[in-house]
Amino acid sequence: MTVVPERTRRPPAAPVRATQVTLAPRTLVIFFLLLGVAVVLGALTWALHTILIQLVVAVVLAMALEPLVRVFEQRGLRRGAAVGVTFSLVAVVLVVFAYLLFDPLVSELTRFANDLPRLTRELTHGQGRLGFLENRYHIVERARDAVQGHGATGAAGQVLGTATGVVQTAAGIVFVAFLTLFVQLGGRQWFDSAVALVPAAQRPRVRRAGAGVAEAVGGYVSGNLLISVIAGSVATAVLVATGVPYAVPLGLLVAVFDLIPLVGATVATVIVGAVSLTQGVGTALIVVGAMILYQQIENHTLQQLVYHRTVQLSALAISVAVAAGAELGGVLGALLGIPVAGAIKVVGGELISWHHERGAEA
Repeated sequence: MTVVPERTRRPPAAPVRATQVTLAPRTLVIFFLLLGVAVVLGALTWALHTILIQLVVAVVLAMALEPLVRVFEQRGLRRGAAVGVTFSLVAVVLVVFAYLLFDPLVSELTRFANDLPRLTRELTHGQGRLGFLENRYHIVERARDAVQGHGATGAAGQVLGTATGVVQTAAGIVFVAFLTLFVQLGGRQWFDSAVALVPAAQRPRVRRAGAGVAEAVGGYVSGNLLISVIAGSVATAVLVATGVPYAVPLGLLVAVFDLIPLVGATVATVIVGAVSLTQGVGTALIVVGAMILYQQIENHTLQQLVYHRTVQLSALAISVAVAAGAELGGVLGALLGIPVAGAIKVVGGELISWHHERGAEA
């Protein structure tokens, strides 16, 4: 028999009592009220997501125009007059650009409409420069099957849907233009009112963050638009020099696609290269080579001035911002991904600085 010393004996463990958690009715009511408010806000945001996206676009465009507005304000104009002069100048530039583009664009589109029956006939019989598409891939039969699958009603519905989309896009552009004007006129007052709600000690930090966001977003948008115009002009010049048809519409297409970061220029090059095949493989190689050369100059020189000097983001951050924006908002989301990421970086930097200052004071 083993005797356990008195000092090593342990007292019997006390029984574990179950802990009862009670919730007051008031707590449950508040929880379900907050849950209901969150659901309603989420549903309202989803229902109004188109308007919210247009508002974001208007704010971004207003930030892009703000430097020009400040130039006129520094010359003695009031805020309203400076905004009016800025919008007038932008309207004049757009009208002149459209006027210079209208005649060659209409001429070449008319030429394309006249050539379309011949191109369709050659493609159907596997002839011409693009005959290999029919001989190898049977593209005509595939397109015919798709149309027959939809039927006449489906085709009419597609035409009606396209027309409706064009009208909605035009209305959206006009609405965004008016929103941009209103943001320009009242944006500074709204920002000052928001700053007034912040404690006085933090107001300089908030103003500095706002100025940094405006500078980053405005610099990116204006720089990206300039690069897009350069890309379209270069593409048009190359197509005209090599004798590729429809140079102006294709150049306009390149300018639009070049607005999309990372992938837009590549997609435009593929389209232009396919059209260049109508003039022969040699011509297509020259056109594609010239566009790839320009893309290298744009990626390593022009975009450095925009992405790194304005939003100051790394290549990885730019890729993630574009991918996230495309996932959330499609092409428009990809366009807004980089300026939004730049704004988040500016605000995040100010928050980190504020946190460090609080830690030092403590």
